[in-house]
Amino acid sequence: MNLKNLTFSVGGVHMNEHKTLTEKCPIEKVPEPEVVHIPMSQHIGAPCTPVVKKGDHVKVGQIVGNSDAFISAAVHASISGEVIAIEKRYTSDGRYCDCVTIKSDGLNTLDENLHPMENYETAPIEDIMTFVKNAGLVGMGGAGFPLHAKLKSDDPVLDIVVLNGAECEPFLTCDHRIMLEKSDEIMGGLKLFADLYRTKEAYIAIEENKPDAISKMEDMVRDIPEFSDLMVASCQTKYPQGDSKRLSEALVGRIVPQNGVTNDVGVFLTNVGTTLAYYDAIKKGLPTYERVITVSGSGIVTPKNLLVKIGTPVGHILEACGGVKENFIEIVCGGPMTGKSVFDLDSPITKTTSGLLVFTEEEKPPYEESPCIKCSRCVDHCPANINPTDINAAILRGRVDIAIELHADQCMECGICSFVCPAKRHLSESVKLAKREIRMGAK
Repeated sequence: MNLKNLTFSVGGVHMNEHKTLTEKCPIEKVPEPEVVHIPMSQHIGAPCTPVVKKGDHVKVGQIVGNSDAFISAAVHASISGEVIAIEKRYTSDGRYCDCVTIKSDGLNTLDENLHPMENYETAPIEDIMTFVKNAGLVGMGGAGFPLHAKLKSDDPVLDIVVLNGAECEPFLTCDHRIMLEKSDEIMGGLKLFADLYRTKEAYIAIEENKPDAISKMEDMVRDIPEFSDLMVASCQTKYPQGDSKRLSEALVGRIVPQNGVTNDVGVFLTNVGTTLAYYDAIKKGLPTYERVITVSGSGIVTPKNLLVKIGTPVGHILEACGGVKENFIEIVCGGPMTGKSVFDLDSPITKTTSGLLVFTEEEKPPYEESPCIKCSRCVDHCPANINPTDINAAILRGRVDIAIELHADQCMECGICSFVCPAKRHLSESVKLAKREIRMGAK
């Protein structure tokens, strides 16, 4: 089987990657903040309810929010100290939810109740799912789907494991760095998943613009007997190569149906950051209370890859990178294609925050709309194989019925249509609006 130059069949685009700013920057640890705001909603599904109150003393890794809902995941204190407030606030990615605010005691005391999972090899998968839910593990590539909810599938049985190390968004290099600096844990996590599903078909997929990561993983597969059954696949450098549906097709040829997920075709697929969190939880007993992010862009003084406590305010992180330049115009949480504008420097990062990008006019393209010239670029490059310009025309006329016929609900919100449009039409925003209108009509 050829595991080189793999890609998906429909759409996609090659773009300036802007990764040279941070791809050689080792991961640094951000100084502990004096205060963190732990959001109760950091995942797809039901938000958590605080299980602590103002005045309580908490330790690192202690659960401060939880939910009985299946599609949810516990949230934990990332510093030790006193709970000084429980109030609603915005997160860095624009959510508005309850947050538990903790003032540090400077001790960083770890919760003594944290333990690795015993008997992982023989434990029922239901026990593993409960352990993972309580450890707060969610997809750290952006979507934030609770990991325990995708661990089990009876029909079809999960017989292929794929780790997503593509990291196809421009500027972001946090996954790249953890593959280099935490390679033992990443491959160990892949082995844990392969053992869980008793499969010999387990891959780590990496874009070809990360040759050092590919080489590092190939060396481990070759030289370490424990990893000899695992496989490294190199994929074309092409956005959105890291989308789960596109990666399933590119790597194993399994097409995910409309409104489906990779589990529906027997593929367990998760991000390398999530895999690192899984390894740390199972082997070390550590819940998700910190993550690696990239801070980059022309508007930041010193671009870096940083290990950051969940709940750390954006302003504190930017200060750790020397602050922003005077001519900055925007701060984005996430990647430039799918991220959200940050409007409050006191807003906290979450488990799904992959980066903070600070932009100047240098990266801001002219964005005044002009009439569609019928060039079909948006259609040609759309990975979901839909027609963004027709959906745009329909929703501007309020014709949700036409948007439904045009399968607007299949949009993956990658932003390619707006990126390639020579008329600078606000296509991505229009299709997102159409999706929201379709969802509202279905309720």
